[in-house]
Amino acid sequence: MRKFFTSLNIIFGLEIIVVALAAAGLIPREAILVWTGIAIFYMIFSPVRDSLWLVVASIPLAVALPVNDAFDTLANWRILIVVLFLVWLVKEIKIYCSSPSTSLCYAQDKLESRTEKKYFSMNSLRSFTRSLMRGDESDYLAIAAIIFLLITALSIGVADYKILAIKKLLFLINIFLLFLITRNLTRDKEAILKVWQAAAIGGITAIAVALVQFSVILFVPLIDFWQFWASRVIGFFYGQNLADLLSYSNTWFAYYQSAPPTLRLFSVFPDSHSFAMFSLISVPIFLSLAFYYRRKKQFFWIMAGLALLGAVFSGSRGVWISALPVAAIAIYFWLKETDKEMLKKAIFSLMIFIFIFLFSTIYPPIFYKIQDWQTGQYSSSTISFFERARSISDLDEMSNKGRLEIWRNSLTSIAQKPILGVGLGNFVSVINESASAAKKGASAHNLYLDIASEVGVLGLLILLLMFIDILRTAWLVWRRSQEPHFKFFGLLFGLYFIWILGYSFFDVVLLNDKVLLLFMVSAATLYSLRNISCDPEKI
Repeated sequence: MRKFFTSLNIIFGLEIIVVALAAAGLIPREAILVWTGIAIFYMIFSPVRDSLWLVVASIPLAVALPVNDAFDTLANWRILIVVLFLVWLVKEIKIYCSSPSTSLCYAQDKLESRTEKKYFSMNSLRSFTRSLMRGDESDYLAIAAIIFLLITALSIGVADYKILAIKKLLFLINIFLLFLITRNLTRDKEAILKVWQAAAIGGITAIAVALVQFSVILFVPLIDFWQFWASRVIGFFYGQNLADLLSYSNTWFAYYQSAPPTLRLFSVFPDSHSFAMFSLISVPIFLSLAFYYRRKKQFFWIMAGLALLGAVFSGSRGVWISALPVAAIAIYFWLKETDKEMLKKAIFSLMIFIFIFLFSTIYPPIFYKIQDWQTGQYSSSTISFFERARSISDLDEMSNKGRLEIWRNSLTSIAQKPILGVGLGNFVSVINESASAAKKGASAHNLYLDIASEVGVLGLLILLLMFIDILRTAWLVWRRSQEPHFKFFGLLFGLYFIWILGYSFFDVVLLNDKVLLLFMVSAATLYSLRNISCDPEKI
């Protein structure tokens, strides 16, 4: 029993309590400032791997710090990652300096020539930087990421709203630090499994909140749920500005012409699309842990199924349609490969998604009956999710018309400004809106058009190269890894990443902070697996 009451578990348990009570309005919002301070103190004096576990497990619980109106949306994860980075960097420098063969400090005083000192210092610094990046000559992702960040920095010069551009650049750098830290701290298999466990706990947290939403609306009218969640929960997680916006405009409900709205699950996220993306990223982690922990495989399969349920009940049509190419690719490999065990499990997860989608068709009629019972007004509504699925091809549907118009404007903007775009974070300039529209989530509703519009065609090409390298790494881990559960992760990551890339044609939710944080963690472990679990001669 004593092993469960570690300082790490106590800190994380305290976070769950504080977040739950503050989100419900039972304690002041400022309580999260106290917890964040305790977490920083813990991270400074604790093993850095434990601190990483805390940050990863806390991803869905990250909230906006109630500092003042000017920093209403400043999330505490940004401070925690910076602290984690600094603590890790200091410890890396100490380790590096303690090694006589690679020390930045060793024999500096013994070198008589200033030229030699300068050469030694630059050579050591280069070696130290390479060790931090954990890269070699074949590791293109880090190089591409740096080039991409440089391009985004250059685009600030052409931006109409430079503050928006600087904020988004700092956001991207902040998140990239988590990739760098995770990759460096997962230098062995036990460390990778520990990070997966933390990510799984984060996924379970998000799913648990979604299930609470799913249950509550059976007893509470939608309008009461809406106003409570917008005014209290969203205000706590994302700041009062977004809470005010979502109190009258959100994506939490699916609307039909001939029936009342139904809830689209969105958990702790500001929109249902982000929750769907977060769920898809969680599935490979859940299933890889199921493959490794044989005694707990039923639990992790259930969690993977619930994550897929969340993707279905998010009501995101982009998720539904982008599952088709993934299924086609999985079936192609099934027909081609002789070793079908892992592919069978991957295809089975897709079958679960299809089964849940078919099952979801009975949800709206049941929900309407419960709503009728709540209000005492009985109707004959029998709509199903199939109507929403059919609307994908309806070009006259309002959402589809809006997307097509935004895509048209994006292509026009790219043609006019192909080099550096309109500036990072300045998509509002594409649609001729003011800077305030950025707070409402103005985007191209297409990740590729959004990036090309903001930072130019070259920026998009670099991003695509990064995506290709990620897919290549997933392929290498699947084909070359020497351990079955890691091979399975490579296969699943590749398939679900293709799903994410397809989904990104319809939205930009990969750039949601919680989604991108989890993706960075997952991708970092993938690259670590390539280094420690694959046969070097076959890479």
